[in-house]
Parts: sequence; C-alpha cells; structure tokens
Amino acid sequence: MRNDFEKAIHFRHACKLFDHTKQMNTEDLHFILEAGRLSPSSFGMEQWQFFVIRDKEMREEIRKAAWNQPQITTASELVALTYKKKVRSSDAYIQNEFDKFHYPEGVRNMYKQFIDPRDDATLECWSARQVYIAAANMMTAAASIGIDSCPIEGFDKESVEKIMGLDTENYALAMLIPFGYRVNEQPPLHRSELSEIVTYM
Repeated sequence: MRNDFEKAIHFRHACKLFDHTKQMNTEDLHFILEAGRLSPSSFGMEQWQFFVIRDKEMREEIRKAAWNQPQITTASELVALTYKKKVRSSDAYIQNEFDKFHYPEGVRNMYKQFIDPRDDATLECWSARQVYIAAANMMTAAASIGIDSCPIEGFDKESVEKIMGLDTENYALAMLIPFGYRVNEQPPLHRSELSEIVTYM
C-alpha cells in the first residue's frame, strides 16, 4: 500500500499537454470523482460541487479565458471545482447538512460561533480551502491509475463562471482540473528535502 501511494505521488505532475486522441473511460472518471466526494472537509460540510465540462464549444471559450492553456481542450475530461458561498449556520444547505447527518446541538452551536461572525470574503476563502483538499485527493487518485492532471488557477474567474452559466448567487469557481494522458515525458521532480521543511518541536 505504501509503495502504491509513493508511485502515485511520484507519477503526478502538472501535465501541460494532453493526448487528445486518448479518452478516459467512465469507471476511471467515477473513481476520481469519488475521491473528491469522500474527501475531508471542515465540519464535514462538503462545500464542493463538481462540474464535468464536455461541451467542446464551452471548453474552447474557457480556454480563451484561461490564457489559452492547451490543457483545457486537449484533456479527455475537464472538471470545474466550485464551492458553495452560502455557508452560515442559518443557510438552507448547512441546515440540511446538520439534519442529514444528525449533528448534535453542541456541534451546531460550535459551527455557529465559528462561522457566523466572519465576513463574506473570509467565508468564501474558507469554503474554497475545502475544495482544495478534494482537488488534491482527486489528482492523487488519478495518478494511482495512470491518469494525468493539472491544477489550473490561471483564468479569468468571472469570465469562466459566465461561460459555464454558473449560479453565482450560490457557487463560485475555485479551480479547473483537466484529466487525461500525457503527450510528453514527465520532467524531473524538484522538491525541497524534508530537513528543509520539517521542524520537530
């Protein structure tokens, strides 16, 4: 198991060009989306919504709004990861999550005290951070079955949301992740040594 995980994290890299002739199968996509769905989130609130964008014209328009990055249109699948904006304790989604999972009153009160005093911008940042946890798991899951990915934040957010027709009252775009198969060999991995980034206290 440890070796399998090590292989996955060494296989994963930010793939800059995908082979547009190779298509993922439904089972592999489902496996990757499940990795996102089962990811941890603060208070278990699962603030994410995943959009699988397959419309070719939409992907072409998104590419224009993403600095013409070829990953957008050459990948087999393009997943837009969005986060929920209405996450105060009184919001319908949060109330539904409380009820669905039978959260005790103590947890509900803790959530209210932690979340409700914060301003909207802070809460959006908090929600977006949960999506990044799901994104990491999805990319590692993809790598474990030999599928490449590339986390993309380089895009005009408002333009892409408009192209998608996203309900921006309730959702906001956090990241785009194309999934597919590499054209070029993986470049060398450059990372700091553990001794440089870990401090034992």
